[in-house]
Amino acid sequence: MSVSENALMLSLLGAPALLYGAAVKLRLRLYALPGLARRADLPVISVGNLTVGGTGKTTIVAWLVFELERRGRRPAVVSRGYLGRAGRGPVIVSRGQGPLVAPEISGDEPFLLANRLPGAVVVAGSDRVVGCEAALQAGADCVVLDDGFQHLRLARDLDIVLLDAHNPFGNYRLLPAGTLREPVSGLGRAGAVVITRSRPGESFAVVERVVRRYNATVPLLRAGHRWSGFVNAGGDLVERPARAVAFCGIGNPQVFVTDLEQQGVHVAEFRAFRDHHPFTAADWAGLRESAARHQATLLTTEKDLVRLRAFVRGDERPPVMALRIEAAVHDAEPLLALVEAALRRTGAAS
Repeated sequence: MSVSENALMLSLLGAPALLYGAAVKLRLRLYALPGLARRADLPVISVGNLTVGGTGKTTIVAWLVFELERRGRRPAVVSRGYLGRAGRGPVIVSRGQGPLVAPEISGDEPFLLANRLPGAVVVAGSDRVVGCEAALQAGADCVVLDDGFQHLRLARDLDIVLLDAHNPFGNYRLLPAGTLREPVSGLGRAGAVVITRSRPGESFAVVERVVRRYNATVPLLRAGHRWSGFVNAGGDLVERPARAVAFCGIGNPQVFVTDLEQQGVHVAEFRAFRDHHPFTAADWAGLRESAARHQATLLTTEKDLVRLRAFVRGDERPPVMALRIEAAVHDAEPLLALVEAALRRTGAAS
């Protein structure tokens, strides 16, 4: 898109963005009134962000649940279940022994978390208040709210807000003109800000100045990610492919290509779908044809592989696999100290 075309697009989307911004501000003021936000009967730690697209929420949620379990707690993940058929819910995706429903019901992220977090309760549904009630009944003693920063109806004990190191505030424009779900001033509600896709000790002077404009005291922490291998459709670790047709439907697709290249994979062709794309039989046939033409492996993300379960056979040729990525929280102890302090304030300390 040329500069002039981009300017025209922004001008056309300016009015809808103003209307969206007005609605967001009204909603924020409304839920700031006493008594409107509902408090669950167990502590709630939210992991969210300001923008649409990928900031690494799923990997941070998985890391936090794992760390809470290591400390003897019984955390549950409560998620909206985006693009699943859970509706208002609650749908119990897992009671700690793996997924109980298909990803078409739960949504891809809850299904993936249910696979990756043996022992953790996972609940999906748009009503996160009743989701927390279901988590409590299933034996949880605290909740990690997946993508919960804008879910103001549910009170939380700590808001962890993630900012992508390479694009922390989008283009500073609200939807649909930009990628912000709410104004950057929303950082004033954050209890911790974590800069994802960063390196240990890396300096973010510009990001810090913006954050401090709205929240003078919030801890500013860092996290990255690490590659933990390649998996097949059954979740088993497999050898790294040398040559691949890569594809994904995530918020930041170019990051996936970069990750593959850093792992030494030659990407013969890359196809980017929209975030949470519901793959069709035609999509799958086209991808297989491309892989056969390039004599390459089909390679995607774990979230996308979940959405392909209806099409993938165990003996698939060309083979299909996913790159497994995990969070690497550089400032782990300060972040966990904030979480523990929030749990103690609500009487959930062990």
